[in-house]
Amino acid sequence: MAPPADRVRLLMTDLFDWLKNTDDHLLVRSCVFHYEFEFFHPFIDGNGRMGRLWQSLILSSWHPSFAHLPVENMVYANQQAYYDAIAQSTKQGECGPFIDFMLDEIYKSVLQHKGEPLDATSDVGVNVGVNVGVNEQKVMSLIANNKYATAKQMAELIGISQRQVERLIAALTKKQLLSREGADKNGYWKLNI
Repeated sequence: MAPPADRVRLLMTDLFDWLKNTDDHLLVRSCVFHYEFEFFHPFIDGNGRMGRLWQSLILSSWHPSFAHLPVENMVYANQQAYYDAIAQSTKQGECGPFIDFMLDEIYKSVLQHKGEPLDATSDVGVNVGVNVGVNEQKVMSLIANNKYATAKQMAELIGISQRQVERLIAALTKKQLLSREGADKNGYWKLNI
């Protein structure tokens, strides 16, 4: 059961203070932050996505390659085990099972992508037969790595505004290099290359 709404601000402040000041390794910190964020449940909807985004951001601050191995993809492939780890941690009153699960998923993801280029400016889109700009290539590369990426997530990873990403998506859609499958909230991006 999530804490009362009037406690969320204090709990989130404490969580950010802990993240900044703890001596725990950043891999562990990212897992703890993710779990606690979801446990505090600060929003009516989207807490899981936000927790996964925060973990990706924390990991990418440690090593840039994690910007291209998003936690969202790791969880999507193992949703039931993810929810089981959250439930087990909640039942035990400590986040150990969740940390174990996430560290295992991170490890498997790194092994799976070992030796692959992870740069957001990789050559996705270079040979599409259409003039594609550098930032359009970055958007295509991020989508190739995570078809569920949001414009906001892409903006943060590329380092441009969300509105600029939305313009790039519109341009890629107009060039018929990108399309949206399904609803805005639960759909995904499809590269047409």
